[in-house]
This record gives sequence, structure tokens and C-alpha cells, in this order.
Amino acid sequence: MDALAIDAILCARLMRLPTAVVSDVLSAMGFADRVLSSHLRWVGVPRSFAGPALCLKGSEGQEPPAPEQGSRPVYAMDRRVTEGCVAVIATGGRKIGAVIGGNIGLSWRRCGCAGVVTDGGIRDGQEFIEMGLPVIAAFVAPMSNKGLWAFREIDIPVTLPGQRGNPVSVEPGDIVHADYDGIVIIPARHAHDVVRNAEILEDIEGRIRNELEHGEDREQVYARHDRFGHIRKPSKT
Repeated sequence: MDALAIDAILCARLMRLPTAVVSDVLSAMGFADRVLSSHLRWVGVPRSFAGPALCLKGSEGQEPPAPEQGSRPVYAMDRRVTEGCVAVIATGGRKIGAVIGGNIGLSWRRCGCAGVVTDGGIRDGQEFIEMGLPVIAAFVAPMSNKGLWAFREIDIPVTLPGQRGNPVSVEPGDIVHADYDGIVIIPARHAHDVVRNAEILEDIEGRIRNELEHGEDREQVYARHDRFGHIRKPSKT
């Protein structure tokens, strides 16, 4: 089975798990700063997604010229979109114009993009909603960034603001999981362990909820269930 098929199976399992449970597992495994800032919000109604990160980065200034052989990053990035990936756009906190609009979104959606996460802004928000491409962004505004900001790098590590106040590192291929609560970033090399641990924890949480539904005392219910005993921190070797 190839890596893309493994990613798809893993992400399908992940989609059945709340980000809250995954966040708890990441914390118990020793992975701090894996939750993105709540200042990044859904555009429209939340539509959960999970997929490997396609990392994109830009900065202020004019768009770079096209290389002798190839296309400018603003076009080349479309050809790096794969089925099920999540586009993660690091803007460095750009707060003026939109970094993507409806035409880019449509191109990515047709290539199989599962979602978009950016610490910058987007425009054509209604188009994204209608085409069914989930987006989490810092803001929505009609102004373009043309001539002010440009995409420059593709498939390189990026950082986005984190909920704890520290930046969250996102490596190409890390798993991005988003639902109503927000976004967690799962390190690719530990994704199988994180998902397996989260499935066990969600099963325990289900038993806890069932007992609470039957009117049992919450302190006593918690005392009966070791929610994190199955989790081990990964070896540093």
C-alpha cells in the first residue's frame, strides 16, 4: 500500500474523532503547541476535514518572476495539490488583503484539496462556501494582495500562530485535522500512534458519557476510568 493510500485511511479514521480528543492525546504524548490559534476561524459553516499538509509560504513585496523553466509560485502551487491534501498558507500575519480567492479555490478543489488553513485572509468567501471547499482563515475581505504580497515557497516547513501563544510548526505531510472546535497539527511520523491512542481515548470517553447519561456522579465515574493510562511518550531516539 502506497503512502497516499495510508494517509487516506488514517485521515478517514481521524475524521471520526473530535479534535478535542486528539488535542488531549497530543498533550499526553508530550507534543505541546499542536493546536492552532482560535483567532483563525471558519469561513461559513464548519465542515470537518483531515489531510496531509501542503505547505505554502509568502511574504510582502512584488511577485517574483517566473524561472526560466517553470511557472511562478502562484501557478506552480496548483500542480502540487494532491487528492485529500490540506493547503496550509503561512503569511507572516499579513492583515491587509486576501492571499487567495475563488479562482484559486476552484482550481485546488478540482485537484482534490480537502481544505485550506491560513493565518492570512481570503476573499470570495461565498464562492468557497458554494464550491464546498472548507476554509479556516484570519479574516475575509474583498481587497487583493496583488503587488503587496506574493507566494514564494512551496512544500517547506512553515509556522502558524498557536493557541498557547507560541508558533506551531507545520512540516509538509503533517496531518491537519479540523472540526467545529478548531485545528490540530499531528506530526506525520507519529500520526499512526496519535490516531490509535485517540481511538482508545474516544472509546473510554464514550463509556464515561454513557454513565453520566445514567445519572452517575462525575467524580466517581472519572475515578473508574483511566483515560490516559494507555498513552506513552515516544522515544527520543
